[in-house]
Amino acid sequence: MAKRNLMDRFTGFGVVLALFLLPLLSGCIAMASEEDLQMLEEARNNARAAEADLNACRQKRAELERTLAEKKQELQGLTADRDAVQNAMNP
Repeated sequence: MAKRNLMDRFTGFGVVLALFLLPLLSGCIAMASEEDLQMLEEARNNARAAEADLNACRQKRAELERTLAEKKQELQGLTADRDAVQNAMNP
């Protein structure tokens, strides 16, 4: 029983020590350099440009799909007209 109690104390102490030392050992810097900030801003601008291009492509695709649907409908109408003319010519 005494061994178990001593083991629990060491485990608890180890956990507290690890939580205390973790921020000290993480190696984080206080601030990013000016170069890092410029790179981040450039990446953000590139992402915005890519999103704008994506939206433009989506709009163009929607427009082309509408045009395709219109052309398919027109083709069906013309095919029906052609079939009607052929049936009229061949009684």
